[in-house]
Amino acid sequence: MELARALHALRDIEGVYGSFVINAAGAPAARDLPSVFDYSTLLDSGARIARLWEVVSENGSPEYALLEYSEYSLFLRALAGGCLCVVVPPTVNLLALRVASRWVAKSFDRPS
Repeated sequence: MELARALHALRDIEGVYGSFVINAAGAPAARDLPSVFDYSTLLDSGARIARLWEVVSENGSPEYALLEYSEYSLFLRALAGGCLCVVVPPTVNLLALRVASRWVAKSFDRPS
């Protein structure tokens, strides 16, 4: 339950649509997203994100990555054994998101 609250807390940042966590294989591990993002969509997207994160991290894992699309952006942060993914508008306060995502990452990296 603490992990679900941690994801939900990201919505305190203006504009955050929702977030989810994938494991190293790309399978959804947790989510706080509107129902339009169904499990099948997350499974397909998660596999692609996991492959992309592998490539980006070949020379050491960056703090975060921001994938920009025309209507939204996808903020990615590495977790122990996975990746935090946050769906945001292009105008999101990136500093606030970086700080909040660091806190969420610590929640997920902590042993249960």
